[in-house]
Amino acid sequence: MKDGIFTERQLRFLRKPRIGRLATVRRDGSPHVAPVWYRFEDGAILVLTDRGSVKHRNIERDPRVEFCIDDERPPYHTVIVRGRASVHETPGAEWREALAIHYLGEEGGKRYVRENPSVGNEVLLRIEPERVRGW
Repeated sequence: MKDGIFTERQLRFLRKPRIGRLATVRRDGSPHVAPVWYRFEDGAILVLTDRGSVKHRNIERDPRVEFCIDDERPPYHTVIVRGRASVHETPGAEWREALAIHYLGEEGGKRYVRENPSVGNEVLLRIEPERVRGW
């Protein structure tokens, strides 16, 4: 689904470096929620996670997810996305570095990548929105 499902205000909000909360479905049907860094690109939410992580295993089994981004400061704002996630190979070191820079700035992002080298053990989760709500 492309950007058209989102309002302009939601698009601006999603493109800022905020911590998202990704909810997946455990084998027993209970929710698993994890804070994550993300990028919003081409109408989808992209998240890196370790191969074999709880998030990865849950999505492989059941792709239904919800993703929440919020601002706890007045006047408060949130975007909640319901959709389906798919698992892809990592787009490369440049993408990982760009994600870190998005959150930590140029210097901090590069330092983070240097101090936390990827061992090629990550996967990319792509969340395609089906329903969006927020305030």
